[in-house]
Amino acid sequence: MAHSIITVATMKGGSGKSTLASCLAVHWQLKGSRAAIIDSDPQRTIARLATREKALGGVQVTEDATEDAFKAAQRLVGDYEKVIIDTPGFRSQATLACLGVSDFVLVPVKPSPFDVDRMLDTLNILINGVSGRRPIFRCVLTQTTRESVIAKHIRSELAEAGFPVLDSEMTNRVVYAEAALWGGTPSLIDKSGPAAREIAAIADEVEQICESMIQVRRAASA
Repeated sequence: MAHSIITVATMKGGSGKSTLASCLAVHWQLKGSRAAIIDSDPQRTIARLATREKALGGVQVTEDATEDAFKAAQRLVGDYEKVIIDTPGFRSQATLACLGVSDFVLVPVKPSPFDVDRMLDTLNILINGVSGRRPIFRCVLTQTTRESVIAKHIRSELAEAGFPVLDSEMTNRVVYAEAALWGGTPSLIDKSGPAAREIAAIADEVEQICESMIQVRRAASA
């Protein structure tokens, strides 16, 4: 996968945004791809994790909650294969600017009608374009109960509305909170466990989509 800026964004708090961003960064770091995180969320969730014992496995974390957070990402992308931006859980100029420079956007959503309604604000911004361009994005279900009726319904509802959804999900597992106690993620605590496998599946899907995007661009410019 080429050097990429991947933004995790939603206008709804409590969706697992910071957990998803940190888990992906640690997974890629462990796989040998240099990863960095821009923590642009004023809550500083990821920045605080990085100060704990496991320090997110050595992933580079840069704090920047200003409207120039996107510039920090652009500076790092030459030195890191994946730069993941964790944005605020609300509409802000910082989020819009980060979306404007992103190669790929992940929109986490809990399987709840209330969360979906709020998340639609994010999707409308992405579909209408940011800074004159429309970034490639995917929704990803988080904090789910696998094969539950509500998760299936929300997935179907999003697909019918034309919003692409990753096949992989982040199910609701206590290991995410347990790992965070030590500044880690499931991939650091139990790399062969079900949560680590779920993160790996999400990461693989993201990489496949990005690779396909690169091939399409190359073909278009040939």
